[in-house]
Amino acid sequence: MGGGMSGVTGPGVFAAQPDGLYDPPSRVTSADGGVRVAFEGRDGRSGDFDFRGLPMPDWHLEMAHAFAARTAGSDGTLATLAGANGLWGSLRRFLRFLDSLPRPPRTIVELRPPHLERFRLHRSRSMQQRGVVGEVRAVLRLLERMPGRSRLRPEVAALFTRAQLVDRRMVRPVGGYDDTVREAILKCARADAVRIARRLKAGEDLLERFRTAPELLSGPEAERGADLAAMDATGRIPSPRGVPVTQVPISRIRWDLAGQLFLTLEDLAPLVVLGVMASGWNGETIKELPARHRVLEGGAVVLEAVKRRRGSLRWFEEVTVDIGRDSERFTTAGGYYLFIERLTRRGRRFSRSDRVWSVWVGGRKNGKDATFGHVDPFARLLGRQIGIRAWGRAQPELAALDGFVLDLNRLKTTEDRRYTRATGGHLPSAARTNTQDVLFSNYLRGDQVVQEWAADVIGDSLADAEAAAWAEHRKAVEANGSVTVLAPGDGQDASGRRSEAAFTACRDHTDSPFNPGPCRASFLRCFACRNALATQDHLPAQLALLDELAAAWETMDRDRWWQRFGQPWLAITEDILPRFTPAEQEAAARIKPAHTVLDLLEGPQEEPWV
Repeated sequence: MGGGMSGVTGPGVFAAQPDGLYDPPSRVTSADGGVRVAFEGRDGRSGDFDFRGLPMPDWHLEMAHAFAARTAGSDGTLATLAGANGLWGSLRRFLRFLDSLPRPPRTIVELRPPHLERFRLHRSRSMQQRGVVGEVRAVLRLLERMPGRSRLRPEVAALFTRAQLVDRRMVRPVGGYDDTVREAILKCARADAVRIARRLKAGEDLLERFRTAPELLSGPEAERGADLAAMDATGRIPSPRGVPVTQVPISRIRWDLAGQLFLTLEDLAPLVVLGVMASGWNGETIKELPARHRVLEGGAVVLEAVKRRRGSLRWFEEVTVDIGRDSERFTTAGGYYLFIERLTRRGRRFSRSDRVWSVWVGGRKNGKDATFGHVDPFARLLGRQIGIRAWGRAQPELAALDGFVLDLNRLKTTEDRRYTRATGGHLPSAARTNTQDVLFSNYLRGDQVVQEWAADVIGDSLADAEAAAWAEHRKAVEANGSVTVLAPGDGQDASGRRSEAAFTACRDHTDSPFNPGPCRASFLRCFACRNALATQDHLPAQLALLDELAAAWETMDRDRWWQRFGQPWLAITEDILPRFTPAEQEAAARIKPAHTVLDLLEGPQEEPWV
């Protein structure tokens, strides 16, 4: 082809590489007689965790490395400062508890299961069961990640894979607010939002008048206009002039002056409450709203929302939310977002916040000197206390309600319930800000109204899934045969030679009912196979499998769980376990495998049971 360019590639050139394997710098440091762990979260928040002052010094270094491994932010580890703070609290409470024992285990070699059981009982005195399970699980995961794990006693290591389930009957879920209370909360939040907007509008109007026609302002107005102009230009909040310190605290005067152009900490509670009610997002998402956005033809806002409860690898999602009419800015997610973005726009010039929030707090510490007291209030700590409950108590309409306590999660549940009811109870349609699993598990599960209203639907659905599993179990047994159970006292197996599988023995792996020739089916299929033989020797692995299937029940879609695991679950619980005495089952439970038995199913043999 004429007029073109042609050429040939040359041999590739290897990039320069450092000698040896790359070893990233350790986040664990030892200095001044203490151990520290540096943390940098995936959400940009950082922290420094110092072991100095904690008891059990011989544990510090190994626990520090375990803490660093658990907060690495990779898949399955804690990725936020809030998560690291929670784990740090569990770590400190565990070390202090061990130190309080009459004979504490001074090294990890001395740790025994009774120590962990006593810790569980100790925490049960001040926590509900769900919290206790989470606390013990956090400690076990720390122990599992210690460099010296191999020095732990085998009976302690065996606890790492034991299923720790929450008895739902022991949990006291808190539902949403009723419609009357919801309307009262919304009324108070809207009233404060209007008051805040009018306050800032009045300050901006005075600033504009000072700039365009200062000669028309009176003496006090001219002075205040000059202060506002200086604040707008520099971000600095001036000290009061001509006011005796003994009459009005200077800090209060500066706070009020800052509030004429900027949001302050006192404004956050009603605005965040209003955000949950207008958008249906949870408080975490409201606090993480970005400043960057785009508006589509005046009717919708596109922005990147953070959905933490979907898991650290699926936090960020671009969402498009409706703006609505001007009168709907407090009832639509897009209208609310643009309202907040407008209120905080001037403050972000000085706080340099990437998120939409910016408030004036004063002070000089933690970098505030460079921003003249303007900050993103949630930059350092997402869980910063902004006085949500105090604001609720300060509202006469809410304070008059018997036992009322304002809680953002409960408010989120209220909005989800309201929206779910509006969509006829169809969870996929109601999941406007979360997946349906997150929506139900984190918000709607504990709401009494939803429970009463949806009990028949949910119950029928689960009953259908279980009935289908029973039908498939019977069909599989009829087609392929069932596992033969040989309990003590039943005599010896007369089938001759047999080979061991994962959870049973196989009397003839060359005669598979699932495929021609040698068996290529998943080990789970053994529970519906004429060649399978279950003896007392197989009970420990089967009990470990039940633990993992029970844990999977808490995280999987119920229909999918029954499809994949229903048949082996029914085979073990209905066909195998009843053939063994409680004593025999307890003996097997004491020697359950410490490894994850479902790992045996990975690879080309794995296929779901349908």
